[in-house]
Amino acid sequence: MSIHVKEQYHAVIIELKGKFLGSIDGDEFKSTIDRLKEEEQLQVVVDMQETTFIDSSGIGTLIAAQTSMRKEGGDIRLANMGARVHGVFVITRLLGSAFTSYDSVEEALESFRTDPKPA
Repeated sequence: MSIHVKEQYHAVIIELKGKFLGSIDGDEFKSTIDRLKEEEQLQVVVDMQETTFIDSSGIGTLIAAQTSMRKEGGDIRLANMGARVHGVFVITRLLGSAFTSYDSVEEALESFRTDPKPA
C-alpha cells in the first residue's frame, strides 16, 4: 500500500492506495498521524478511493488513529470508499459510531466547516 499526504484548505488528506494491511502498513500510518498531531493538523480526511482491501488490523489501525486524533480535539473522516471496503465498515458497525463516511473528499472537507466537532 502507498500513503500520500497533501494539504487542502483547512485539512489534510491521506490517500491510501492498494491493500491496507495493518500488520504491514500500520506503523507508517501511525507515524503519519503522529506527525500531523505534532504539527497540529487535526482535521484529516482519509481518501479510500484506491483502497482495494482492508483487514481487521487495518481497521484497528484506523480506530487507534481516530482515538488518538480525537484526544487532541481532531477528527478523521473517511471518503470515497468502494463497495468492498464500505461493506467491511458496515459489517463491523463502525460507520456512525466511530467514523463518518462521505461520498467525496470535497464533501468530507466541507463537513469540517459545517460540523467541526467529531461525530
